Amino acid sequence: MTLVLCGFGSDTAIWADGDLTLRVVEESTGEPTIARMELTRQLPVTTRRTSRPKSVSVAPRRFLSSGPGFVLDEVAELSLQDGAYEFKLTRGPESRVLRGTFDVQRGSEDEHQLALPRMVRMRPEGWTSGDCLVPRSPESLPMRMTAEDLHAASVIRDPEVVGRGTEKPIPRRNAKNLFGEDEPIQTPEGWPTTPLWINSNVDCVGGLAFYRELADSDWNPVSSKDFASQELASLGWLASLPADSSSRVAIENPFAWLLPVWLASERIDGVFVLGDWLQLNESVTRVPEGRMLQPANRNDATQLGRDAEQIHWQLLEAGFRLAPMAGSGDDPGNSPVGYNRLYVAGRLQASSFDSREEAVAVSTMGDWWDAAWEGCSFATNGPLMRTNLDGRLPGHVFEINSAAVGEDQAVELTAEVILNVRDPVEYLEVIHNGRLHYGAKLDEFAKAGGRIPPLKIKESGWAAVRVVTLHEDHYRAVISSPWYFEVGGQPRITARSVAFFKEWLGETEQRLAKLPPDQLKKFVPYVRAARKFWAERAEIAGP
Repeated sequence: MTLVLCGFGSDTAIWADGDLTLRVVEESTGEPTIARMELTRQLPVTTRRTSRPKSVSVAPRRFLSSGPGFVLDEVAELSLQDGAYEFKLTRGPESRVLRGTFDVQRGSEDEHQLALPRMVRMRPEGWTSGDCLVPRSPESLPMRMTAEDLHAASVIRDPEVVGRGTEKPIPRRNAKNLFGEDEPIQTPEGWPTTPLWINSNVDCVGGLAFYRELADSDWNPVSSKDFASQELASLGWLASLPADSSSRVAIENPFAWLLPVWLASERIDGVFVLGDWLQLNESVTRVPEGRMLQPANRNDATQLGRDAEQIHWQLLEAGFRLAPMAGSGDDPGNSPVGYNRLYVAGRLQASSFDSREEAVAVSTMGDWWDAAWEGCSFATNGPLMRTNLDGRLPGHVFEINSAAVGEDQAVELTAEVILNVRDPVEYLEVIHNGRLHYGAKLDEFAKAGGRIPPLKIKESGWAAVRVVTLHEDHYRAVISSPWYFEVGGQPRITARSVAFFKEWLGETEQRLAKLPPDQLKKFVPYVRAARKFWAERAEIAGP
């Protein structure tokens, strides 16, 4: 067991007069790189009682906008008003945060180099990052991905737009010469982030994300604009999927009223555990038109993130094995691409004599998605984690003979975790069948030698590892995909979780009952099918 704790950031100070030229390089190699900078100017504000500084964001002209900042493409020539400035330079979660200050005086010129420290390289360790759902934008996606050290992105499809032709030209570069117009893009030689994969094969309809496969080219659902509502469109699209479809469907909005109806279709493959309810520099306390597990608490900005996690656990306890996903979502606010991201890996068995699995880097975007749907992954908007359970990577199914367990005997499995963190961490936990198996603060964990007590498996179920930070603006954490346990080939379905979704369905019916009769009747077949599904699941549920 190895625990890696990295610094929470670095500070530097520079001074300049008038025009300022900044160059950004990777600290360890000295090579130019692309990063995202947030720049603020300190304005003195004088009141009757006191004088205090006020910070205002600075967005230089002709720069590529990216979240709360702009892309610094190796070198930036800034013409700034005189005054005091603060900056924050980042390049995704694998690099440290570089913070600093500088002063500008009218009529002078200066040049400085910023060395961005690298915290870890995940891809050489077998883990490749991706954003599972990215809205279209006129700002260059390859440049924004590179500034966040992001390797893969699936863009929401627009049938009326071919390729990425809506993107604005890249300052100092020619986008077409760099990347071409057809997908998948080809990463130029020497580009700071490689590989760089982008596709536009996902439709977002009423809280569901439909990931189209080429094999389903004959599937042409009615446009979502032709339905009375986006909710009805999501059901229509699900119903129109061919029985042998290779396309996949993920729940992009886990708070949606129709969640139990979607689940009853048995056509769902994944669920977003980190999505657009988690936004950088924003605190989201409720989801419009979504079911809240509890009244919104504006004093606890982490509530929505914790509620999404509780919904995911209820899904697992109700017998669903849905691939956890993470991404920008269809309404990410001003968050940069890849703020919520999924790391995936391919599996390689160590040897024919060793059942341990090694993480290997995927070589194509198709392989990336195969690993994502298989659940060999972890989701994060901050900390980075490599973990295994008894040598098996996340998503593995442990098939256990019922003779191996009993009242006085159990199969023991031990989790191992490696962490890299920038934020102070609240706790590390191992969750087993919705209950806390192990929890500790990182200093306690380190004092224990990084050892986690073994899980004692006596029944079918699941387990996951999560690390939650002390970040207060929203829920910031890393969450492993679950491991699954099948004892005697029996799934885990609990009556408590089935009742949770039946109650949800009942509230959804009450809400739909307020619709005009002509609209209500279109929902009736789907609701009746959902009632039947959950009644049957309740009959087979265990305690």
